[in-house]
Amino acid sequence: MIRFSSAFFSARRGFLHRIAAVGVAALALFGCKPEAIPAPPAEDVGEGFPPDLAGARLLYQRPDGIYLRTAAKPEAEKIVGDAAYPRWAPDGQSFAFLRGNRVMLYRFSDRSARELAVAEKGRAVAFHPGGGEVWFTDGDAVKAVSVEGGASRVALSGARVLELDFAPDGTFLAATVPALGGYRVARFELPGGVRRDIARGCSAGVTADGGRILVNLDGHTRLALFDATSGERVAEIAAPPGFKLDNQKWSNHPDWLAAVTEGRRQDIVIQRASDGRVWRVTSEGDADRPDLRVE
Repeated sequence: MIRFSSAFFSARRGFLHRIAAVGVAALALFGCKPEAIPAPPAEDVGEGFPPDLAGARLLYQRPDGIYLRTAAKPEAEKIVGDAAYPRWAPDGQSFAFLRGNRVMLYRFSDRSARELAVAEKGRAVAFHPGGGEVWFTDGDAVKAVSVEGGASRVALSGARVLELDFAPDGTFLAATVPALGGYRVARFELPGGVRRDIARGCSAGVTADGGRILVNLDGHTRLALFDATSGERVAEIAAPPGFKLDNQKWSNHPDWLAAVTEGRRQDIVIQRASDGRVWRVTSEGDADRPDLRVE
């Protein structure tokens, strides 16, 4: 297990604020694109987990179920079959997932998978940062259900949410919603659900400190970071040359995110936000929906 000092975390958290300041200044001075983190050369894409992530755990889906990948083992472990869209619980002891329209919870302590709720049109899940509820999409609503089970409740209504991710303090969520000719990322205040559209794109997400909203821009070669309060675009993280990345998910660490390569093969890569460096961590060619936990 990796142990980071408080100084390390402070430095990493400061990174996003620093690039935000540079990006805003650039916009103000030149009225052009925000700061872009240069893409690493394609030949510099690493293989396997980088040394800084020796204790990290990665969940992802394949057509036959959900897998767990760690640096300590050469092969991924299939955790549960007939399953998709894994999302870590805040404490790392369990994860939520979908089995068709069934909203499920897997606990590592007893390797059990049990049903929490059934959606009519389930598509995505996310753990609430408080750890007590799993939220899931259901047609034009987002619903919430206790991890102990019971009746679900409508948390948001009036929007067909396709992807969702919480701010770490639970005050808002970022969501991908349909838009004319494509998709759009929006911010929804919690509670209440007041909506603010951020930008056209997909792969809605939130950075580990809650300060930035992620939008995968058209072409999928640039991930834009928008200030979560002002809505200003303040930075971009580029994919390596020759690569397109999709379904980005920021980890619980301020400097690391996971994504999926597009094309003939879909593999999971881990990207370091501070310099854009990328490591490929799966090789099956049919992986999707990663969720990285750094420990």
